[in-house]
Amino acid sequence: MADPVGLDPKTGDEVNIQTGTHLRTFVDIKETIGHDADWLLGIDLKVEPYNLSADAETTIKSAIQGLDNELDTIDMTFINRMTGLF
Repeated sequence: MADPVGLDPKTGDEVNIQTGTHLRTFVDIKETIGHDADWLLGIDLKVEPYNLSADAETTIKSAIQGLDNELDTIDMTFINRMTGLF
């Protein structure tokens, strides 16, 4: 049998610690993407100091906004409970 990938806890405490770590990391990333999406709404990346092409700006903004929209659809009820964020 192949070695498991990802979680391989030996105790219940390890399950809690690993799960909590994954969920806190997810919440941090979700918040960061949200802040980035808000910032990108009000910035023109085609001018100084960024000087990106219109296509690059559209790609970046669409990618971050799309990801932010998808992350916002996730039900955070149990994630917040698990991470202590009520």
